[in-house]
Amino acid sequence: MSNTIQHVNVMVDDLAAATEFYADVLGFEKSPTPDLGFPAQFFAVGDGQEIHVNELGDVHPERAHFCVRLDDFNGVFARALERGLFETETWGQARRLPTGVMQAFVRDPAGNLVELSCAADQTVDPSIFELDFFDETSV
Repeated sequence: MSNTIQHVNVMVDDLAAATEFYADVLGFEKSPTPDLGFPAQFFAVGDGQEIHVNELGDVHPERAHFCVRLDDFNGVFARALERGLFETETWGQARRLPTGVMQAFVRDPAGNLVELSCAADQTVDPSIFELDFFDETSV
């Protein structure tokens, strides 16, 4: 058995807004969520992996983030672009890494930083490379 991450816990201040982001923008399916005594929603990310979103008043660090490798990178990218969610101040512009993997950052409605990526061989919409917040030196 290999090591895996079973879940990542994310604190939000508005569960409804966070649920819209994780379900409608990122496209994650809601998972059964037990009654925790506070508002929460779990999302399936991959085989046996989840993001646990809890509405609690914790502080959100600026650079802390988690990365999701997306099957539908182009679709998620387009939905995030449409909603103006991209964040370039913390880790820089969207880019293609030397490995071929795409890297871009968005913030959820509570300010949590989420890195969006895709497999190195995944086809990427060429219009992404023309955006003003894309680092063209990385292509």
